[in-house]
Amino acid sequence: MKKYLVLALLACSYSQAHEPYIAPLSYLTANTQISMLSGYAEEALNAEYALKDVQFSVIQPNQTQISIQPQSQLESVSTFDLKLPEQGTYTVYGKTSYPIQYVQHNKQWKVFADVTADKVPALSERDYVIPSDFKGKIPKKIDTIREWSIQSYISKQTTSPIAATPAPIQVTFQTHPNEIVAGQPVQLQLSKALAHAEVLIRAQGTTDKQAQTVAVNPNGTATLTFPNAGSYLLEVSEKIESKTTPQNQYYTIISLGVKTPAA
Repeated sequence: MKKYLVLALLACSYSQAHEPYIAPLSYLTANTQISMLSGYAEEALNAEYALKDVQFSVIQPNQTQISIQPQSQLESVSTFDLKLPEQGTYTVYGKTSYPIQYVQHNKQWKVFADVTADKVPALSERDYVIPSDFKGKIPKKIDTIREWSIQSYISKQTTSPIAATPAPIQVTFQTHPNEIVAGQPVQLQLSKALAHAEVLIRAQGTTDKQAQTVAVNPNGTATLTFPNAGSYLLEVSEKIESKTTPQNQYYTIISLGVKTPAA
């Protein structure tokens, strides 16, 4: 029961979100293998809860595909070793989802968490609702799915073309993801037409409130600039409108390593 309570609280609030990610210890390496870390985190790339029961697909530079199931027994993070038998770029992809219910509260659709008031902050401090927030009968609930497609790219010695993944929202980089340099513009193309596309950049250790929002053109293109070298999460989704009837939500979350400009 405790497990499902934790999952419900992780999923119920975007402003206090724990979102999943997958990332390597290094995006560029000459090693024959490298450690991969995955988990749910409120601070970008700082795992707090292990991402369990997720199978990852690895598309190798020669376009062959293998599957890996993390074996970690840690509570804070899931890990596995990624073998790197050949030169080029490896694409690591996984998917996880969670059912979420919505109800109308003060004419706005809000996430509904079936927990008691002693388990959560006061209503003024959260953007989701619980049973005790309603004086009478709880309105009709709408069932939705929140699905995260998480991916990363690891290049051994040299880069090679990026493989496409099954993510509902595809992100194409004009610059190879492992050749992004701090301060230099990077152009993206979103493959799926989104009515209200939202692109966010988060440096390691930052929360969603500290995210940099990137404008998206009507044709699905966007230009972004990473201010400093380091590790980042790039998140692409469709903005949730609180007055619109909720539907299934899809997110593509990509971990990236940004290089220091050449001297």
